[in-house]
Amino acid sequence: MQNIKKIYLYLVSLVSLFIIVFGAISLLNMGLKTWVFTKADKDFYSYPMCSTEVAPDSAGKSLAYKCDEGEQQKRVEDSREAQKQREAANSLAMIIVGAPVFYFHWRLARKEA
Repeated sequence: MQNIKKIYLYLVSLVSLFIIVFGAISLLNMGLKTWVFTKADKDFYSYPMCSTEVAPDSAGKSLAYKCDEGEQQKRVEDSREAQKQREAANSLAMIIVGAPVFYFHWRLARKEA
């Protein structure tokens, strides 16, 4: 039974360490793309969010939202910023949750050894 407990503690420590590493890599990647390689994700969000032409459906309602080029660019920039914030929140959550879990289980595993 003692060996199973050690295996469990080391396994949870390993998994939580991976979560911390993946969160840190994601955060570092986002930081590098934001401040060092500023053109790295410029074309990633270039899909149109609104149309310059409005086409009605069978009921006569328009299917597309009509906007000008400036509004289109603002929507793309807003979408890019929202994606960066989601990515940062996800990375920080992985680090904030993974660190105490790793510390707790690693400390118990070292105490058992």
